[in-house]
Amino acid sequence: MTESAPVILFGEGSASIFLLQELLKRNEKILWIAGSGARLLPVMPSVKSPLALATLMEGRSALQVDLGSDPAIEQGICHRVYRNKAFKLPVWKRLSDPMAREEAFLKETWAPEQSWVASHELAMKDLHPAQIEEGLRESLENDPRVTRIGHAPVLELEIFERGGKIQLANGLISDFKQLYYCDDLASLKSIPKLLTVFKHQLGALKSGDRMNALQVVFHHATPLKQEIRSGLVVPLNRDAGETFDRNVLGGFIAPDRSVWTVFLQPSECEDNHEIMKKLRKLKQALNRAFDSPEFLPEGKKEFMATVDREQVRFESGSLLAGGTIRENTTNPDFILLNDALGFSETLERIARHFQYEAVDVEAYAESIMENDPTGLDLSGIELPAHLMETPIQEAQV
Repeated sequence: MTESAPVILFGEGSASIFLLQELLKRNEKILWIAGSGARLLPVMPSVKSPLALATLMEGRSALQVDLGSDPAIEQGICHRVYRNKAFKLPVWKRLSDPMAREEAFLKETWAPEQSWVASHELAMKDLHPAQIEEGLRESLENDPRVTRIGHAPVLELEIFERGGKIQLANGLISDFKQLYYCDDLASLKSIPKLLTVFKHQLGALKSGDRMNALQVVFHHATPLKQEIRSGLVVPLNRDAGETFDRNVLGGFIAPDRSVWTVFLQPSECEDNHEIMKKLRKLKQALNRAFDSPEFLPEGKKEFMATVDREQVRFESGSLLAGGTIRENTTNPDFILLNDALGFSETLERIARHFQYEAVDVEAYAESIMENDPTGLDLSGIELPAHLMETPIQEAQV
């Protein structure tokens, strides 16, 4: 396989974007195949680790926009939970012991949501991750080294000792030196031989681990009265017979644009009626959360009255609520790196793949802001009864 052969990138999600910018830094030629088109925007402004933050900062640098000095970094709890008619710090913030804090976090959040929020988070104040991803997508997909290919099923895939050869239904036949699979796991079975290549990596997963996501982006004709930079967690009312709590996760990418996501179990995507019911409940939850003159612009009686258009996306089985994707130890030219484990884990895996160094958060000590409360009511944290016997310390806000 010649070094001039292209690299194949399958998929449209976050993993493909951050991989693409790194591959182009190495002056690779790319065949970017849309695959299923599965894609979710990162909903929270934060990531979970200095390693994930390293990939995000690489993306920020690649945008080549004048943002002044190094980014100001917020660390701690970068999201707020809607409780008792106010957005407040989550309950585990008051726990002094890190292990107790993590235990409370796991107990108080639904498994799919744990891929998107954490008991300790890192965020850059100047750019939301969704802004970085969208900026990279716009700039990189028009790069002359990138060949974009829409819906074109794979007819044949040959696997060589190094790289391989692919034939698509649109007539394209090409050798390649590496293949990055960034699409959803369900689409693997439609590509001849590829599922066999990744069989070991997926061996620990169960069918029940796969979850669905309903995401909506709202465009606001009238921004809210105050800017909100934190990620937000808004409880969703239970349906009859439900035995667990779930939340709407999201926030504002910009003053005139917000993104919100709710997760669904496998059985909840069997008909459109169930999906549309969750969308209505999502909107109702946001109307309750922002039912205050502090947020609503003049003349608007509810949150949804500020919205002039929306974009809805439903992704079936594209996320994992449990299990793990093992490392590839057999064929290094075939890399499975998608968004199934959440945005932060995606960035961590990219960082490990390209051997980024974790961000030294202490080096940003002068610009670090712990739990910036801008625009939100943080007047108290209420502890559930089952945590009252755990030693606590007051939140520093």
